[in-house]
Amino acid sequence: MPIISGPVQTLLVALAAIIALVLWLRRERRYRGPRLADDEIDREELEAAEREVRDLDPNARPEDGFLGDDWGPGSSRPRPPERL
Repeated sequence: MPIISGPVQTLLVALAAIIALVLWLRRERRYRGPRLADDEIDREELEAAEREVRDLDPNARPEDGFLGDDWGPGSSRPRPPERL
């Protein structure tokens, strides 16, 4: 015998689901997001990093300088692991 068999029971379940959704959306959140006034960003370091990459070509391919150097956009598949 099904628990929800008629239109009245279906409407009661739908109403309970809507009430639960509204209560969930209106709840008081503990984490309100990052504090915008206290960003703790080192502006000098950020500007130095931006100057460092400003003149780089956006279509540049990664160089084969050392193991693990093949990352980032434009790199193909990862290298297979090497035996030690």
